[in-house]
Amino acid sequence: MDAADRYNRLLAEDEGMARAQSDWLVAEFGLRGITFDGVPMRSFLRPHFVERSDWTRLREDGHRLLEIAARAARRAFGGDAQRLLAWLGTPMAQARWIRHDPGEPDVVLSRLDAFLTPAGPRFIEVNSDAPAGFGYGDRMADIVARLPVFRQFSQDLPVNYPASGARLIEGVVHAWVEHGGAGFPTIAIVDWKDVKTRADQQILCEAFEARGFECFLGDPRDAAVLGGELYVAGRRVDIVYRRAVLSELVAREDEVRVFLEAYRDGAAFFVNSLRCHLSEDKAFFALMTDEAFPDLLSEDERHFVAGVVPWTRKLEERTTFKDGQLVDLVPFVINERASLVLKPAHGYGGREVFVGDETEPAAWEAAVNEGLGSAWVVQERVAIPEEPFPTFDGGSLVFEPLKVNVNPFYVVGAEVGAVARASRSSVINVSAGGGSVPTFVVG
Repeated sequence: MDAADRYNRLLAEDEGMARAQSDWLVAEFGLRGITFDGVPMRSFLRPHFVERSDWTRLREDGHRLLEIAARAARRAFGGDAQRLLAWLGTPMAQARWIRHDPGEPDVVLSRLDAFLTPAGPRFIEVNSDAPAGFGYGDRMADIVARLPVFRQFSQDLPVNYPASGARLIEGVVHAWVEHGGAGFPTIAIVDWKDVKTRADQQILCEAFEARGFECFLGDPRDAAVLGGELYVAGRRVDIVYRRAVLSELVAREDEVRVFLEAYRDGAAFFVNSLRCHLSEDKAFFALMTDEAFPDLLSEDERHFVAGVVPWTRKLEERTTFKDGQLVDLVPFVINERASLVLKPAHGYGGREVFVGDETEPAAWEAAVNEGLGSAWVVQERVAIPEEPFPTFDGGSLVFEPLKVNVNPFYVVGAEVGAVARASRSSVINVSAGGGSVPTFVVG
């Protein structure tokens, strides 16, 4: 019996107990700031479990993929970021900021989207532009570990959650020091005041403060530069922990011009730098897996990437290879709808994603035609694992099979935690109605 089945059986033994603990979990999420848009984060009474061997591979393969991608982004097109941005189809309003190079590292923090398959993890996306969830993950794990059912379960199995907070703080501060920082920095976690994930940022702010750092939440509209130094809401800042995503910043550029110019002029150290967009772009997986760029990766790197990243191409009129066969891409995408996924290269939050076998043929063909000439990618669909999660249907406990996406965090190579998202939908996203749970390692 695997860990999930053991846990579910404990819940099934006493439905009243399960209901009471579920109610407590929701209330505790609200009390301790596990909220999304002001209400308790949607979650489940059972966390996600990963066997130690699967966790090791998920973490190590994810770290290696991110580091290969960051290096490849710096050498693609001979290191010409402008040419790379043009190939990726990056909107010009964003490209003018991304092409500025404040120096490495381009990626200090990230979060990957992955499915665990029998052949190992398959990474479908990278989220380096203001990755969310570090704070949520640690605090959710702390609350779940206090559940009586979890304490009973963990008496029989070794199980732990690799916390992220301490490593995140060390990674951010170390990157600042490597960039020439000295002394004890002041950190501003910067995002819009009304962002739905503000609670996650508050948790991280408290973690920085618990380690003795001055840290506060700021809004990019409150930036000012005095004497070459950045101030946010009147407070001088050494490190900007940027949580405002670039697409939203440029959409309101008139309001945040000082903030963006502070980045360009080096008035503070920004984590992540805007160059993180080069390797997190959904089209970058196309670059890494496309035979048109044979010299971008070493032979060993190409073999590794092919094993952990599904076949991905920019959506365009061309021929390319799929499983060793030369195909005409657009007709292939239309005809092989059931095995593919279409998505905008610069979207986020699961918006406008078309899952082929869940899309009517006419709607799929229309999406293909609309995506041509725009920055869209087509990706081989990975079979999504399903697991039974406890839910309450009309007040009764049921175990519903839900699709599961695991999201390991990244902090410059350190071992940090992961969260998982579960949903009835194949487009698994909290903002699109999914639920989030911490991932515990078994064994």
